[in-house]
Amino acid sequence: MRIGLDTRNTGRPGGTGVATYAQTLARACEATGLAPRWVHDAPATRLVKSRRFARSLLPARTLTPVPDGHAGHDLYRTAEVRDRTFRRTTQIHGAQPPTVMHWTYPLPLRWQGVPNVVTIHDLIPVLHPDFSATPAGRLHRRLQDWCDQADAIVTVSRAVQQDIIATFRVDPAKIHMLSQPVDLPDNALHAARQAASPAEPGGFLYFGTIERRKNIGRLIDAHGRARTTRPLTLIGGQSHGGAEELAALSRHPAPRRVRILPWCDRPALLRAIMDARAVVFPSLAEGFGLPIIEAMALGTPVLTSCGHATQEIAGTAALLVNSTDTQDLAHALTRLDTDETLCADLRDKGRTRAGAFAFGPYAHNLNQFYHHLLAN
Repeated sequence: MRIGLDTRNTGRPGGTGVATYAQTLARACEATGLAPRWVHDAPATRLVKSRRFARSLLPARTLTPVPDGHAGHDLYRTAEVRDRTFRRTTQIHGAQPPTVMHWTYPLPLRWQGVPNVVTIHDLIPVLHPDFSATPAGRLHRRLQDWCDQADAIVTVSRAVQQDIIATFRVDPAKIHMLSQPVDLPDNALHAARQAASPAEPGGFLYFGTIERRKNIGRLIDAHGRARTTRPLTLIGGQSHGGAEELAALSRHPAPRRVRILPWCDRPALLRAIMDARAVVFPSLAEGFGLPIIEAMALGTPVLTSCGHATQEIAGTAALLVNSTDTQDLAHALTRLDTDETLCADLRDKGRTRAGAFAFGPYAHNLNQFYHHLLAN
């Protein structure tokens, strides 16, 4: 069975959560005997805007077979232009098509003649438009189109599954919650142990994009109020509203204790998680929250937000806070700073909780999902 996967996010600098998801899907397919086949966006030579617009007029594109899948010149950007200008999806086809096409993000593309599956990670731009630069109306229209046209919808948490049912006209039986695994193979752990940590050991660690919905401003304020001498390291590039969130540094009583790193490689990041006193993830809106499970799997205590997907993923294995209450967040940081019994309990519970997101069972469930889809 050939499983088509898009590469829209996998080649972006610094990596994204969707890129990690797509790469994990591919490894899960390979682990269970399925063949991932990538849909590449081959760069167009001497592309000008007029040529891209002309291509967007075409309702269908023929892709060229390549060793690991298919490729189309300027495929993803041209499809976006067609969708934004004409509100039309681009159909694609080609020789040796995939058995199932699994879009890892709601793109305005469909593969003709085969089952099309889409993963909807969250509805944040629709439900919380102030947290995103993505136009809510455009995404709402695209998601409704996918809910109408997809052969199946995959999502990563029960919270998002319920959001989709409540927001769009969709049969609940069409939505499949397959979660996400924590994928930390032995070679990755070995590389992490050999790496130098980019953060001071024993400090608080946040990793992810620095943006409004991640609640970075309140986290910095709470760190200052907690009066802890443990440093706070933030690893991630800036996104929507990031500069405004970092303005909280001007209010911190000891801003030198807050360190910001725009990026580090994967082994260094895993080492930083291993060495941290706690991973702090008080996000205001998530579809899943992979940092929660990665930290737990590495034996690091976790602080995260109560409610919605973050609480669902963390279960009872994290210190849950009201993420809109800076004082509650500061009190939680103080507890993590000083309470050895609490941290030991969170480490034990976290390792157990991470077991529910093991790679092997996830790969098996994914394989069963594809076979069930074809059988029906």
